[in-house]
This record gives sequence, C-alpha cells and structure tokens, in this order.
Amino acid sequence: MAHHAYIVEGEAEEGIARARDFAARELGLTGDTNPDIVVRRYGLFSVENARELFELARLSSTTGGAQAIIVSATRLFHEAQNALLKLFEEPPADTYLFLVLPSAGMLLPTMRSRVMVLPAACNARSAAKGKKQKDDAPAEPAQEFLAATAAAREKIIAKLLERAKSDKDEEKQAARAQALMLAEGLERAAHAKWRAAKPASAEEKALRAFLGDLSAFVPILHERSAPLKLIFEHTLLVLPRGL
Repeated sequence: MAHHAYIVEGEAEEGIARARDFAARELGLTGDTNPDIVVRRYGLFSVENARELFELARLSSTTGGAQAIIVSATRLFHEAQNALLKLFEEPPADTYLFLVLPSAGMLLPTMRSRVMVLPAACNARSAAKGKKQKDDAPAEPAQEFLAATAAAREKIIAKLLERAKSDKDEEKQAARAQALMLAEGLERAAHAKWRAAKPASAEEKALRAFLGDLSAFVPILHERSAPLKLIFEHTLLVLPRGL
C-alpha cells in the first residue's frame, strides 16, 4: 500500500535514485527508460512549471497501470506550491508523485500536509556520520523513544524540553535539532507501520491521523521559535498504540 505523494530530502540525483528504488519496490516500475517513470529536474520551480506538471500528470500510463512522476528542485516559489496543492491532494488514479528537495522545511504547511517523507534506510544526518558506527553509539532519538515505556517517554520529552530552555544557545539549538530528528524519525516509523496495516482498520486510521499531525508539525519544527511543549505534549497524547 503506497501513499500518493512523497517528499524526498537530499541532493537531487541521490533523491531521484531513492524515488526510483521506491517506485520499483512498491509500484513495480523498473528500468531507466521506463516511460511510466517521468523525471523532471528544475532549479527554481515556478508557477509555469506547476502548470506543466499538471498537464504531465493528466497523461495516462503507457501500460494502463501505475506511473511515477519524480520532480527535483532546488527551490519552490510559494506561488508554485499553492498551484500544486490540488494535484498533490488528489492526483489522477495510479499516479504517484515524488518531490525531491534539499529540505522539507522549504514547503509551506499546506503543501507539507499533502506529502509523506519517503522512508529511507538512513537519512542525511546518519549518512554524514559515516556508514560504520560503533556498537555502543547512541541510538537515534526516535529509536530510543519508541523502545521506551510510556513513563520513560514522558521523561525523554521532559528532558528535551528542559534542554530547549537552556541559557546556552548551543545547548538550546542542539535540543531543537534533536526535537526535529525525533519527529522525523517518528514519521518514518509510523509510515512503515501504516503501509503494513490492514486498509480501513482502526490501526490504519489511527496511524493515518498521526501522520497527518506529524506532517503539520515537522515544518514548524524547522523554525527557531517552534512551540516544542505544545507539539510534543500533543504527540504523546495521540501516539498510536503499538508504535
């Protein structure tokens, strides 16, 4: 089961490769010359480019099955994002959209709510640390959080919020970066579980709602003044069982 629109964070070619891998694994679309995999690369993505993408999405798959449209851009004008809202909310049947950007923080909240972060074995942060890690290396925030009990999770959040109020700017910013990593990690974990859930089940609906909340929270967490307390208190309340 695949969502219809994804954002892929990272460099253009790496992101395009990840989108192709996902299309091959989840949609059965393979081959560098497959006409049902359309790739478009842009520097600045304009309103005119958005109109072109609309027309492209209206074209039917050559095989009558699924088609993937992968769009890479270094920057999206806000007007262009607004022009894409309808397409990303309700694309044509069997059309899957992949938006490759340097950061999800570039998206307006309205646009961000219509896409899911493409799951990946590792993100840019973990890759930057190198492929090899020591066995005693600390776990990513989301891994530690999800492995903890309910009481321990509350303590993790409380500690994070306390660090975010530090008088030392370096410690404060480190806490905010950790908060963003935690939210993004929860989004990846919830997405993986959502894909495996039975369609229309109570579990699937709960995970979908949770992903909707995270889609709204993540872009806000990119801001220096993000209300961490409100965001993570809400996250604790709505965290689906079994996640």
